[in-house]
This record gives sequence, C-alpha cells and structure tokens, in this order.
Amino acid sequence: MKTSLIKYFCAFVLLCTVFSCSKDDDNNTITETPSEVSITDEILKLVNEYRQTKGLEALAKNTTAEQLAADHTRYMISKGNINHDNFDTKFDTLREKENATGMAENVASFYPDARSVVDGWINSEGHRKNIEGNYTHTGIAAIKDESGRYYYTQIFYR
Repeated sequence: MKTSLIKYFCAFVLLCTVFSCSKDDDNNTITETPSEVSITDEILKLVNEYRQTKGLEALAKNTTAEQLAADHTRYMISKGNINHDNFDTKFDTLREKENATGMAENVASFYPDARSVVDGWINSEGHRKNIEGNYTHTGIAAIKDESGRYYYTQIFYR
C-alpha cells in the first residue's frame, strides 16, 4: 500500500512538472462555494508567504485572472485531466484586459487542501519557477469535480 502510494505521488509530481507552463514572450463572475473561496485564499496566503521567504513581492488578486483560472479549472474537470490547453488564448485575454507582458500557469488535481497543493507545486521545479517568477498578479481557482476531488489552476502575470 505504502509503495503504491509513493509510486502514485512520484508519477503525479512528474506529470505536474511536464505540464507546468509559462510564457514570457512580450509578443505573445466566479461562483464558488464558501469552502472553495477559503481554499483559494489559503493558497494565495501560502504562495505569498513562500515568495516572501525568497525576497519577492506578494501577488495581488486580479478578477480577470481569477475568471480565467475558474474557466480553465472547469474545462479541466470536463476533460477529466489537468492540462494547459488554450494557454495562448488566456494570455491574449490578460494582455488585452490587463496589459500583461508575461504569464505562467500552474495546474494540479486531487490534492485535498491548500497546503498540499502548494507544497506539491513548490516541490516541482517548473511550478516553483512560476511561483518565484517575476509576476505581480494572480488568479486562483479550486473547484471540486463530481467525485468531490479538487482541480486547481493558478495564473500568474505581470
């Protein structure tokens, strides 16, 4: 049992690393339940605490990024897997509405709470790079699928 859990965790971390995505090329109404709001607030708190330990500025919430994160999270739930589909479209929206010049995105699924998903991202080189990146704003979504398992999206931009 312990071995299979470790194998599952390692496979998941590997998949998260492979699917971590960012884009720095300059050319290129959320409805949540109270528990989902508190988990996203907790994720932001934990990410900002981590950034502070690295001498980085705290990320500010942004409504446009939050909506994009929620839309993408619902999309991943509909597909039944985590992905970075439509990344360029999300970046285009942030450029148009928020004058964004860079964007990154972390996704995950099945972590039971804010601490575990943030720890998972910090322990993944690609996701950690996004958390430590030169970004000023964020949007976070944590939405449960029909089985009660969370899917997560965090969008970063400057």
